Amino acid sequence: MKTKMYTFKKHLTYVLLLVLINISLTVFPQSLVIEQDRTRAGVCPSPESEACVTIIASKLLTLTFESNVDRTIVIASQKVVGKNIEYTLYFPTDRPEYFDRILTIYCQSFAKGATIPLLLGPKESELYYVHVTECYQNHLDKGFSFFKKCAYVDAKEEFRKAQEECADAPPNDDVKNQIMIIDSIEKLKKLAKESYEILDFKKGIEYYAAIASLNKEDEFARQRLIECRYENSRFCQLYLINARNYFDLQEYEKAAILYNKVIENNCGDNIELANVYLEKIEKTKEKKNELSTALTYQWAYKTPFGFSVGGYRDKKVSAFLTLLFNADLFEGFRANYAKAERPEFDASLGITIRPVKNRFVPAWLTIGAGYTSVVNFIEQSLEKPKWNFNHAISPELGILVKIPFGKNPKAGLALRYTFQYRFALDSDAKELVRPLNHIVGLGFCF
Repeated sequence: MKTKMYTFKKHLTYVLLLVLINISLTVFPQSLVIEQDRTRAGVCPSPESEACVTIIASKLLTLTFESNVDRTIVIASQKVVGKNIEYTLYFPTDRPEYFDRILTIYCQSFAKGATIPLLLGPKESELYYVHVTECYQNHLDKGFSFFKKCAYVDAKEEFRKAQEECADAPPNDDVKNQIMIIDSIEKLKKLAKESYEILDFKKGIEYYAAIASLNKEDEFARQRLIECRYENSRFCQLYLINARNYFDLQEYEKAAILYNKVIENNCGDNIELANVYLEKIEKTKEKKNELSTALTYQWAYKTPFGFSVGGYRDKKVSAFLTLLFNADLFEGFRANYAKAERPEFDASLGITIRPVKNRFVPAWLTIGAGYTSVVNFIEQSLEKPKWNFNHAISPELGILVKIPFGKNPKAGLALRYTFQYRFALDSDAKELVRPLNHIVGLGFCF
């Protein structure tokens, strides 16, 4: 009879337990919640005939225990297991009033406690979990509400509370990622503001677009993004107009800076046009850089005065001009005919070419065709004799060597040698026109 009574009371206790748990969930939605794990009930390890209850709760919860029957509750053990604390309580079972025992669990964070009706026989064991309901979700909802309003400081604080202060926070929550997103937005806002203030609209577009992608509700970032795009487009047109003006004025350095601005600022279809003009500017620079002009003073047989000037390019053919006047020609101009035995004038025009482009062989070939005129005077007994010009064709071949000055590839010392062979057009003038002529020159490249 006693056994049946015990069994009946035990079943009744379990029914009451379920009712009380449901009441606690309904009436106190933000208080402690008790859940029993029937799969892990076993034999109580008490050395006597006591029953035991194991309670597992988060380390964030500070729990205390009371009973309507027991004056004191024996906490047999209390140990930390991961993020939780595991309490083991012993209860005596040797008196009938213990069948009406109710265990109340309090947490210092809540005014009301949670109750567990206990009906335990000797050596029986039960396991319960204690957690807080809706703390995590409430802070999470508040955080997202602030986030949508772009109140990032308040949102971050709510997410922090959900992560650090709520015992019902899941172990693998996404709150950390949300806090990282807010940190990123705050950094981007600072960079975006700095870029906007210094009129760097390209960077402003990047930063405000990143903010808008992280929070689609950020209306300020979206408006600033539209403004930066408009201003950047306006600046692109100004860059193009001014760059073209500088290009037409042949101020290529300034034009290149502005065309590069078009590319750097991602000016859409104008980038292709900027690249075309940059290529033209580069070709113009190459043309200028490879061109070197040489001016040399020329000496030949009885020819103390002469000069040669020409262009000497690295990749393309250029031209040169040489003029030679001997001393007798000047004596003839001064009417000193006795000293003017054979006045001579020589002019040649040709091309220069660099056969081997090597910095160790800075040499150019000169190939040209010339005209030579040798004067003899008829009726020299007269006060003013007649000038008689004897003509000859003078093909020539030569070489020019440049010795650069310092780091400037165009400046340097120029050494020139030319071999000239002359063909007299009149057979009677063969004795006057020397068939071979050697010319040396010294000057500068610039």
